[in-house]
Amino acid sequence: MPPVGVKHRNNLWMALLPDRLSDGDIYLRRWRPEIIDEMLEAVETSQTELRFWMPWAQGTPSREELLRVLTNGQELFDANKEWNYVIFENSSGELVGAGGLHFMEDPDCPEIGYWIRTDRTGRGYATAAARALADAAFRFFPDVQQVKIRMDQANVASAAVPPKLGFRLLKVEDREIKTEGQTGKGLVWVLDR
Repeated sequence: MPPVGVKHRNNLWMALLPDRLSDGDIYLRRWRPEIIDEMLEAVETSQTELRFWMPWAQGTPSREELLRVLTNGQELFDANKEWNYVIFENSSGELVGAGGLHFMEDPDCPEIGYWIRTDRTGRGYATAAARALADAAFRFFPDVQQVKIRMDQANVASAAVPPKLGFRLLKVEDREIKTEGQTGKGLVWVLDR
C-alpha cells in the first residue's frame, strides 16, 4: 500500500511527491484547478485522437466536469493516493499533455500513464514525462522495486515509449475493450529499480 504521508517539521502533512518534476524539454506540475482553461483547450484540441485510447475522452468534458476532475486530482495528490501532473513545454510554457503515477492493481508497483496533445506528439515529451515519473517513483518510494506502463497493443506511439527508457515487455494481457481504438489486448511493461 502506498505511504499515506510524511510529516513536515511544522507538523503539517505534505504530499510525498514534489509539486514539480522536470526532464529535458518539459516540466511537470501537479494538477490544480487554476489550469482548467489550458487543460480544456488541450483536451479539445486532441479529442479525435484521445477518444481512440482513453475511456475518459469519449466526449469532450464540460468546463464543470473537468474542474471536478482537477479538484479531485488535487485532493488525491494531497492525500498521497495518486499523483497527477500536467506537462508543460519549456520553450513555450504551453500545456502539452498530462501524466501521472498511480497504484492500481499492485500496491507495491505504481503505474505510469501519459498523453500528449496532438500538435506536440513526436517530440519526445511522453518519453521525458514517463522518465520523470519513473525516477520520482524510485526516489520517493524506497520500497518500490518496479514501475509499470500499460497500453493497448494498437497504440503504437504510446508503446514506443517504454523500451526507450529500459522497460521490458512483461506480458500481453486480455483487457476489456472500452474505446473504438482498443483491440482487447494490452501490453504491460515493467522497469526494475
